Amino acid sequence: MASPSQRLQTKPVITCFKSVLLIYTFIFWITGVIFLAVGIWGKVSLENYFSLLNEKATNVPFVLTGTGTVIILLGTSGCFATCQASAWMLKLYAMILTSLSPNF
Repeated sequence: MASPSQRLQTKPVITCFKSVLLIYTFIFWITGVIFLAVGIWGKVSLENYFSLLNEKATNVPFVLTGTGTVIILLGTSGCFATCQASAWMLKLYAMILTSLSPNF
């Protein structure tokens, strides 16, 4: 078991990691809101323009709306996992983000 002085040294590090993860999750969530708003705006306001395009382009608002919804749900679950410090929720969130991120 760690001594009390070692526990005090790790608490600021954990708080810093939580803050960074919350900021990242908030930015991720805002991106989802933007995708959702652009998708709804495209479906409502730009429907006349989409009717002039080919058949494949008319699915763009639905793809943006669906992608935004999924990102919002993932961001919300990541925020809950971070705030509750639930190990299994954080692992699940990390696995989902890792599987969705491009390989560099």
